[in-house]
Amino acid sequence: MQRVVARRFGPPQEVLQCEVASPPALAPQDVIVRMRASPINPSDLITVGGAYRHRVPLPFVPGFDGVGVVEEMGPAAAGVRLGQRVLPLGAAGGWQTLKALPAEWCVPVPDDLTDEQAATAYVNPLTARLMLQRLAPEPDQLVGVNAANSAIGRMLLRLLHRAGARAVAVVRSARARALLQDEPAAEIVLQGQALPPLAGGFDAVGGADGDAMARAVAAGGTLLHYGLLSGVPLPADQGRVQLFPLRAWVHAVSRPELHAAMAQVFQDIRTGMLGTAVEARYAFGDVQAALARHASPDRRGKVLFSAPE
Repeated sequence: MQRVVARRFGPPQEVLQCEVASPPALAPQDVIVRMRASPINPSDLITVGGAYRHRVPLPFVPGFDGVGVVEEMGPAAAGVRLGQRVLPLGAAGGWQTLKALPAEWCVPVPDDLTDEQAATAYVNPLTARLMLQRLAPEPDQLVGVNAANSAIGRMLLRLLHRAGARAVAVVRSARARALLQDEPAAEIVLQGQALPPLAGGFDAVGGADGDAMARAVAAGGTLLHYGLLSGVPLPADQGRVQLFPLRAWVHAVSRPELHAAMAQVFQDIRTGMLGTAVEARYAFGDVQAALARHASPDRRGKVLFSAPE
């Protein structure tokens, strides 16, 4: 049993380490999932940094995304079977060999999806799909997307295009702009440049960049704020801003609603609409190398932790 764990909050490369631990205990309604792959997402690292320390107990094992196989079931566990591939949702903990959780939080994975597709099917694809539904842009409306070259940014560009809206993609550099040439965007804007009037937007950054997009949203429009890549909160006077915490939605809906939403996500992954590029896989013991690769400016896909076959 290996796990990547933070025993204090701080810079991920300083506080995360791989350690050997005892296997988790199995409660009557729980299952134990042997993890096969779990990606590094910004939300994982922001949590390690202490952004949500008021509700995150230590020690903390990151990994909100991931796929594994049901290895053991408690006597009252139901809804899954031994040997079944599942997404173990509801809480972090994907960066470890074995994850214990209530069986009701396991979402079965279709056989035709690869481990890489399944491991990256939850946080970004579901967030993108739900946010588009909430914003409900009309055809030809301009909608802003910052951090547009990120995995979820690209998904939002594709979903907006499918909905008939026109995306204004905001990126940090000319290199990032070049990487978006194959994605559907009406306009690509460098961070700091003036934005056209927007009907709405999606903010993953916060700080000055998120504030600029909020101010570009026309009266009556909405900016959905779902990430804090800058580490700086949005100003409190932004009346057009609505928070979108995926965790709150997932814990509020019924399990059938969650399964139905994930079924739609799985279908959009099949078509490539919500696909995620994967660049590299690392063992849990190579945590420092994995974090370094994730932080590399040359990275063009997700970095996964994966257990040996």
